[in-house]
Amino acid sequence: MPKKPKSESPMPELPPSAPVAAVLAWTLPGLGHWWIGQRGRGVIFFVVISVTFWAGVAVGGVRTTVRPRENGAWIAGELCRGPQALGALYGINHRVTNFKDEVKASWPASNIAVVYAGVAGLLNLLVIIDVLARVESLSAVLNSRAPPKVRGKP
Repeated sequence: MPKKPKSESPMPELPPSAPVAAVLAWTLPGLGHWWIGQRGRGVIFFVVISVTFWAGVAVGGVRTTVRPRENGAWIAGELCRGPQALGALYGINHRVTNFKDEVKASWPASNIAVVYAGVAGLLNLLVIIDVLARVESLSAVLNSRAPPKVRGKP
């Protein structure tokens, strides 16, 4: 039995849901792009943002990086990173209560760590905005109609 070409599908493809794509992009950087079919872009976003965030944590440690009282504005950026930032925030709360004598990173390392983690979160915010724009453009293409024919002109 011969296969039908893809252009002969009986139902047009439905546009992806923007809220689902945004939540997926927040949950794991690049997952929203992966879901809408832009897999290469999604993998690149995942690698770049994850390496940036965890490099910051590696440089300064969780105790230095995710501190809401000391890094107020940066913590908002870090939380744009998604559940991994929430996990790091939970980890710091656990470590502070159980390991009170643990020392924080020294001055340059602590600042570098906070900036790396914050920039990773802000990059993920841009990725979320990008996936929303791409879903909107995909929806516009899938929902577009052919222009009406003018009488008397071919």
